[in-house]
Amino acid sequence: MPEEIPTSPASGNAGTDTSERILDAAESLFAVHGFSGTAVRDIARAVGLTPASLYNHFEGKQAIYDAVLERGVLPLLHLMRELPSRDHTPQDFGEMIGAIMAQLSSRPHLPRLIQFEVITGGPYLQKLARDWFRPILEQGIAELDRDRENGWSKDEYDLVMSAWLNMVFGHFAMAPMMQEVFGDDPLSPPNLERQTRFLRKLAHLMLAGRSLIGAATDDR
Repeated sequence: MPEEIPTSPASGNAGTDTSERILDAAESLFAVHGFSGTAVRDIARAVGLTPASLYNHFEGKQAIYDAVLERGVLPLLHLMRELPSRDHTPQDFGEMIGAIMAQLSSRPHLPRLIQFEVITGGPYLQKLARDWFRPILEQGIAELDRDRENGWSKDEYDLVMSAWLNMVFGHFAMAPMMQEVFGDDPLSPPNLERQTRFLRKLAHLMLAGRSLIGAATDDR
């Protein structure tokens, strides 16, 4: 798996800015139409380019899709790889959650893109699971195993990580429906800050209440 986000072969800020605009437009279109339902001409039109001009920045739709995922998910993988250097305290988890939410806030269409791939069983689903999300979840499970006093049994580790993934990504993926329900944009800066506080509080409760979690597990 590549460790660097693809960049435009053009030199200077102008080329980089155009590449970022292409990725921004592509991320939004892929989130609505998926990989198969999005054409290069659609992406080019969204940024005011011809398809031929777009090919000066990326080799094709597959390269754009790969770059969208790497730009969005690779920083999350790096954050998870930092976990072994952190203590298992509410403050450490709070900082981690803040960094994850900040990354997704800067790429709000990414969770919907991933949700689209999952729901439709898209052609990229297997690669997405294998190359991106398996390493993230496995790192989280390893950290749970490192903290033997976490209150969870080993056969619950995958459930814990799945629940966190659903809570974090679900806030972004379900935002349009939640806005219809509550009449307030979940992706507005105040609501993103509120969600981050909620997740930090939840992490604190999970750590502080580990004895209660353990007791509930023993009662099964």
